[in-house]
Amino acid sequence: MTPIFILEDTKVDLLYPLTYYRPPFLLRCGAGDLLDRMMLFIQRPIDGVVVRDTMAARVRAAIKLRVNGPLRNKHGAIFISSRWLMSKPFSEPPPDTAGLVGHDIAWMHLSPKNLAKLDMRNIVRTKTLADMLPQVRVSAAEADLIEYPWDLITHNGPALRDDFSRRTPGIASVPMPGAHLLAPENMCIDKDVTIYPGAVLDARQGPIMIESRSEIHPHVVITGPVAIGQQTIIRAGACIRENTSIGPNCRLGGEISNCIFLGNSNKQHHGFLGQTVVGEWVNIGAGTTGSNLKNTYGEVRMPINGTDVATGLNFLGAVIGDHSKLGIGTYLSTGSVIGFSSHVLVSHPPKFVPSFSWLDERGLKRIDFNKAVAIAQIAMERRNNTFTAEELELFVRIAEKWSTVESRPK
Repeated sequence: MTPIFILEDTKVDLLYPLTYYRPPFLLRCGAGDLLDRMMLFIQRPIDGVVVRDTMAARVRAAIKLRVNGPLRNKHGAIFISSRWLMSKPFSEPPPDTAGLVGHDIAWMHLSPKNLAKLDMRNIVRTKTLADMLPQVRVSAAEADLIEYPWDLITHNGPALRDDFSRRTPGIASVPMPGAHLLAPENMCIDKDVTIYPGAVLDARQGPIMIESRSEIHPHVVITGPVAIGQQTIIRAGACIRENTSIGPNCRLGGEISNCIFLGNSNKQHHGFLGQTVVGEWVNIGAGTTGSNLKNTYGEVRMPINGTDVATGLNFLGAVIGDHSKLGIGTYLSTGSVIGFSSHVLVSHPPKFVPSFSWLDERGLKRIDFNKAVAIAQIAMERRNNTFTAEELELFVRIAEKWSTVESRPK
């Protein structure tokens, strides 16, 4: 069989700040990440992933696949976009063919002869693979590629339903007396999940999936489709609405609708978030609320990589980068972007806050790097995680690019 490799491509930048900290295939959509779906639908072992050199150490610590290993051209190679949200089985295509979504390569199968022509040293985030298109037969691919952060939001509901369709419904934990489970046949609740009295889980309009050692506290209302990862706590009185995917080890309260939390983040108090993607190790203060609809009911625009981009959406909240902290009573404008390791201490921040920012009543400045690292170390230790050498290396790399990659939207 031809080796298969998952490849980062030239559009990683359009997913900033989320892809500062991970490759696209580790972004969450549905009940897992894009790599989970690739491993399911490719239906045979993946031979490796090819990512930015700056990302390689952290990815090696996160997954068991080979990262940036040597490619031998004896059998050729199949390259698959790291942005592909797979939804059906992938069959090996003929040699020297490619599948395109618009101008983007979803997959390419190179014969040994053409693979030998490929400059593997410059394949990541360049047009090296696209330069091979004249050498292969091209066809349109039926594939959903995640291009912008809001694509995760728009695909999340269907992905949740699809993920549930391949699970065996069942409730392995016994809810406490006084808990209410509506349409339990549409639920998949693992063992060691605690559901307190007064909680209402309503799966009549969509499935609910809750992984082990999570807690659903009193008077919580969850309306499916919703997926909740391991060791997550939903605080008393929270309202978790449809099309929401919550990663592991989160602490959440208030009202949350159509959101994705990648994991290890806090929003423990009252306040509303809708159509928002939240990275890891984020802390959202009490009363923080995000707008997800303009007063004009018009199209939302979002600052992406220095450019104000039309999203085509009427409902869109914010993207909050990893390790960022929002103070109490923060109000986010529709279509806001908060960068990596940014600290917002004003009630009405601008629509775009660059990475490594410290924003208070005196204005915006760059946070001291050592202070940013110290805060990250404390936050991770509180969840029994270690701030590793790989984490530090990635912080350094992101900080080095801060002044050249991020700028205020033009």
